[in-house]
Amino acid sequence: MSSMFFSELGLTQHDSLTAAQQAASEAASASGGRSFTCVVFQQGGRLMLTTAFSNAFLVKHVVAEPATKGGNPRMATNRPMDTAHVRAISKYLAENERNYILPPLTLNVRSVPAIHIPRGNFAMTVGFVVIGDETKFSVTDGQHRLAAIMKASESLTDPDSTFMSDSVSVVIVVEPDLARIHQDFADAAQTKQIPASLLAAFNTREPLNRVLTKIVDGSRLFHGRIDETSKSLSKNSPAIFLLNQVRGMVKELLFHDYALSESSIPARSNQVIGSTERQDAFVERTLSMMQILTEHMTPWRAIAQLPTSGGPANQVVDYRKQYINMTATGLVIIGHVAYEIEKNPDLTWRTDRYVDLATKVDWRRDAEIWQGTIISGDKISTTRAPGRLAAKRVMASIGLPVADVDSALSGMEPLLGAGV
Repeated sequence: MSSMFFSELGLTQHDSLTAAQQAASEAASASGGRSFTCVVFQQGGRLMLTTAFSNAFLVKHVVAEPATKGGNPRMATNRPMDTAHVRAISKYLAENERNYILPPLTLNVRSVPAIHIPRGNFAMTVGFVVIGDETKFSVTDGQHRLAAIMKASESLTDPDSTFMSDSVSVVIVVEPDLARIHQDFADAAQTKQIPASLLAAFNTREPLNRVLTKIVDGSRLFHGRIDETSKSLSKNSPAIFLLNQVRGMVKELLFHDYALSESSIPARSNQVIGSTERQDAFVERTLSMMQILTEHMTPWRAIAQLPTSGGPANQVVDYRKQYINMTATGLVIIGHVAYEIEKNPDLTWRTDRYVDLATKVDWRRDAEIWQGTIISGDKISTTRAPGRLAAKRVMASIGLPVADVDSALSGMEPLLGAGV
């Protein structure tokens, strides 16, 4: 970038940074606008600025133009508004007003505003942009965040709230062409989705994930043997499970439903383990369960004696091929049965049932108990219905009350080939 690029775009250059700042301040005073310190740079042949706007400023000066569902999106600046997404962000802001983070917004302005910079041949430079009350920005990326900020501002009841004075980083693109603005949105959306296991490891604001990490760290079987970053588990991985697979078991223990939607989890978590005391009690009971199963269950007992890396750890690969309790489906079945066991307040009774779960159930893939439910040929089903039927068989085998298992199997043939 050179001073010629700035001149061609109409930026005003000054002999010093102080002179640029003074000129911007005078222009703001004369026009009734405001001067913002910014970084001025070039990207993809276009002028861009980055600065920060307060939430109050965003509400007043930034507009979203969402397309209407069923209409022509090419005539609007933004995609249709997802109201559920806006509600989710608004709820997050309301519940975490003093402890939240919002990623930067990408904004667009159709014409170059008054920008004052020091003269020089710089790749990027500090500058001062003057924004008048009449200036409006449109959103290239972040319309749902903007809508959530607006919604949150309307529901503030605390007179001492500092929310509206909080600021959000913004990147401002000078672009008059609507087609190019649409392309900018599409380009900005080319991001890699965070693997579910990594999201579970990082998002400990959610009570479910908070107890999950404590269970993994406190379990002799899980500690050091859970892959917390990958999307899928390699066949040759010495890790025994993905973190998200353990999360499925924990969801069964808490909610009796490993497939509970992510949108429903916060409310259900608050009902079941909303307090620190409840979370600690749940972790303690789950680790007690894991200790009993690890001491008595094949092959968990053997795996717990192995190192977490090196040649001997690769025995996990063979165990995974041979045992149901080395699969995500097996974890869900264990969680489903444990939910029923945990209903009984008698510690001795619960301990005996966990010993039964570990020793009276044949967890080998070729065992009769799994045939016609989760096992079909050499494939294991990952769908709900076969897993529930397999769990009923397990419950029956250890003396837990269940509905008639054999009659429940009728009509399930179409599910036998599901999963891998």
